[in-house]
This record gives sequence, structure tokens and C-alpha cells, in this order.
Amino acid sequence: MSDEMLSLKDLLGMPDGGFPAEVLRAGMDEKEVEAFKSKVSGALPGMTPSAIEGAISSKLAEVLDGVDAVTLFAGAWEKYHLLSDAADKSKSGATVLVPLAEHPVKTKLHPFVEIQVGPQVLRRIEFEVTLSLKLKGITVRVESAEIRGIEAGTCEGSAELGLGGSSLWKHDVKPIHLPGKITLRKGIPIK
Repeated sequence: MSDEMLSLKDLLGMPDGGFPAEVLRAGMDEKEVEAFKSKVSGALPGMTPSAIEGAISSKLAEVLDGVDAVTLFAGAWEKYHLLSDAADKSKSGATVLVPLAEHPVKTKLHPFVEIQVGPQVLRRIEFEVTLSLKLKGITVRVESAEIRGIEAGTCEGSAELGLGGSSLWKHDVKPIHLPGKITLRKGIPIK
């Protein structure tokens, strides 16, 4: 896990080298695989489909590593009524700490990777990340009607990566201790 943030890649338990190339063909029938190979060989002579799949896997790992999971948690709380009360109190300049009860957070994200040659997109591959997590012992810091930080707590549950209706990767998220204090780069307004 990154020292600076808990990323989607961390939650998925994704291997450092990315996924095996064959998992990136999930959701494609043989005809689509052949059409893709033909497009690649026509647009990128000398580039093998397996090299492209390796690059896709690497780029997907990079995209997932750049998404801060804690920001996703905070986004799920923006309408939480306890935080609405804290937002009102914080408008006077006060910092309000709100302890949250143990609660589930479920979310789906759709990161994608495009294979592009010049302006032409050969293929857009949209993945689906499903998170089903339970957060415990979280305290949210509210300032100026925004979620500005998170203190302590743990998270556990499951994370799944899918493509084309097929599951590529499932990972049980064992209890992860969130760093003592996390300050969000950009506050999340409370509605």
C-alpha cells in the first residue's frame, strides 16, 4: 500500500506487474478478438496483440493507483445527515469532528483505457470496479461546510474488477488500518 494514500489498486490487491494479458480479453468473443488483432496489426505494424495487452494492463494499474479510495469514501458521506449538521456549525469557522458509526460503503466505478493511434481510437476498454466495504471507527473533520479530512478507522470487505460482464479479479479486503490522519487535497462540499 502506498505511504501517501490508499488507492483502488491497493484495495483490489492488484499484482504489481498488472493482470495477465488473457484476462483483458474477457467479454470478447473470438470474432472480436480477431478483429482487434487485425486492427492492431494494421495500425501498429510489428506490435503484437500480447504487447498491447501488457501495455493495457500496465496502464490500468497506473490508473487505479492514481485514484484515492479515501476520497471515494468521503464522497459517499456528502449527504449524511450528521455531516449536514456539522456543515452548518462549521460555517462560522469552527472545525467539527464527527464520529461515524460502523457503516457500509458500496460504490461502482468505470475506469477505462483507450488504445489510440494518433487521433483514432482503436478500442476503448471500460472496466467496472465494485467496492463493498465496511468502515469502522472513522471520524470525519468538517471545515467551512466541507469534508476536509478523516481520522483513524479501518476498512474491510471486498473489491472486484470486471470487464464485459465478466469478473476479472476479486479480492477480499482484510482489515486495513487507515492512516492516523488524512487531509483531503480538495474539500468535498456537504449537501
